[in-house]
Amino acid sequence: MNRDQEIISLLIVDDHQMIRDGIRVMLESLDSRYHFNITETENGEDAVKKVMHHHFDIVLIDYQLPGMSGVQTIEKILTVRPHARVLALSNYDEVTYINNMMQSGAKGYVLKNIEPAELLNAIKTILSGKPFYSNEVAVKLIENEKKSPGIKVLNTHGLTKMQLVVLKMIAQEMNNEEIAASLNIAKRTVDTHRQNLLMKLNVKNTAGLVKAAYQLKLI
Repeated sequence: MNRDQEIISLLIVDDHQMIRDGIRVMLESLDSRYHFNITETENGEDAVKKVMHHHFDIVLIDYQLPGMSGVQTIEKILTVRPHARVLALSNYDEVTYINNMMQSGAKGYVLKNIEPAELLNAIKTILSGKPFYSNEVAVKLIENEKKSPGIKVLNTHGLTKMQLVVLKMIAQEMNNEEIAASLNIAKRTVDTHRQNLLMKLNVKNTAGLVKAAYQLKLI
């Protein structure tokens, strides 16, 4: 570690040593301005104890844990540390699992096949107070909302799945840089999506995009 690096305290909660080792290697191998102080545990009960006695900038937690589940662990962690920032890391990309973790208080959800740069991006985004979803996760959430019982299927004006995701984030008052960070895509790609959204939805500005998002029941 050098004096110019920012220190991030990270707790990894996963019952597979190989996964914990892999995350450690990924983060320690990154050439960045961040240095990670990493603590590990294999179960939720121990994770809660550690959080009670130590401050962690980020808690990275698996869905399926022995004993206390990932969902239960997040709920207990937030009981003792209400402002804890939790990032869910899982093999499961089904909407039920994603929603369970997010509703319990996770600030983001990524898959275990994540690349090192994307994991760092997820951590940085959550530390900034914004949510983060892997691309696959964001698309599944949008698709699920469109299929939800009781929601009328509306004209989406030929928008792609990714454009719907971007539109939802614009309506959540995220700027292009924040959207790019949350989706792990280039800012210029978000710029292009925004321009295409304005054209396809026949609106002139961000206010028009927000109105369209409401009409499409994205928020």
